[in-house]
Amino acid sequence: MELGGILTYEGSNFFRQRLILATLSGKAVRIRNIRAASEDPGLAEHEVNFIRLLDCISNGSSIEVNETGTAVLYKPGVLAGGRLDHNCSNQRGIGYFLEPLFMLAPFCKTPLNITLKGVTNNKLDPSVDMIRSSLMPVLKKFLVVDDGLSLKMLRRGLPPGGGGVVVFTCPVRRTLRPFQWEESGKIKRIRGISYTSRVAPTVANRMLDAAKGEFLKFLTDVYLTVENSKGSSPGFGLCAVAETNTGSFICAEAMSNAPGEEAETKLPEDVGREAAWGLLEEIYRGGCVDTLCQPFVLLCMALTPKDVSKIVLGPLAPYTMHFLRHLRDFFQVTFKIDEYKEKNFSFSDETPETRTGADKLLLTCIGVGYANISKGQT
Repeated sequence: MELGGILTYEGSNFFRQRLILATLSGKAVRIRNIRAASEDPGLAEHEVNFIRLLDCISNGSSIEVNETGTAVLYKPGVLAGGRLDHNCSNQRGIGYFLEPLFMLAPFCKTPLNITLKGVTNNKLDPSVDMIRSSLMPVLKKFLVVDDGLSLKMLRRGLPPGGGGVVVFTCPVRRTLRPFQWEESGKIKRIRGISYTSRVAPTVANRMLDAAKGEFLKFLTDVYLTVENSKGSSPGFGLCAVAETNTGSFICAEAMSNAPGEEAETKLPEDVGREAAWGLLEEIYRGGCVDTLCQPFVLLCMALTPKDVSKIVLGPLAPYTMHFLRHLRDFFQVTFKIDEYKEKNFSFSDETPETRTGADKLLLTCIGVGYANISKGQT
């Protein structure tokens, strides 16, 4: 709701969504009752750290937090970009901070070159491997020219110790490109990485063999690499990526439990199979992008010039549904959502055996004509 010209929300859910869209739209936002009834009320450490990151990449932002930390008033400034360093909270993975940067970086005044330090892989947030495989190809589609776009992991860091180092660079653009993306294509190959930190090197091969055993039941072009690192905390995991013949990428991952976590110990074979089944589930859901990429691609569509953009997605995640509501609040953009019917396919003859995955949705919108005014004319 809007009170006194300021968009006002309750609770701690979707905290990043609200601040990202406030920054892009230039609208002030107030968030109240943040964990007000909790034993530990107010903003969590990683949320404060995220506010610091926003303040770091922008100029002129005003952030007011009350004494108990249960209310925040955020008045966005101008995205500045530049060469920066940021130490991420180890409560969350670097992916928690990297996802928003993908949404904000193209609209900075100068190209962003940021070094993030913290946990590169955890079970709560998308890993840097997954973001690199899933979000990077989509960002390239919207930027048209991807000179200077890169995401490098200099050192892997697992929880709870962290110690990972990631460098993200992104060029700036005045406008994004609208597009129609309706063909997801068929899976042509699967790639991935099996990584370990401070455990026996054979663990990576055990994960790899278990995952590959599942994939080879459906596809022959499967190639997974091994990476053994010496981080500050022990652990292991596997990230797998399926590529289609139309250039879509679908990702999934799984990893071991962190030391000290109250959960049953996972065998390497269990982690490998979990990652494989996660990827097969994403392939079944279908669509031109995976679940992780849904909010990002919808934001890009909403910000394109005033032209029609279309995309076919699998079932929408709850996080994506709330993102659509927030897009309407901040940019007055609404999407037309229709059931997608595959071309050259008669639904009257459909049987459970002939179905190609889950029901797909065709999302259509007209962009708001968003322009990066700080960059100037190109």
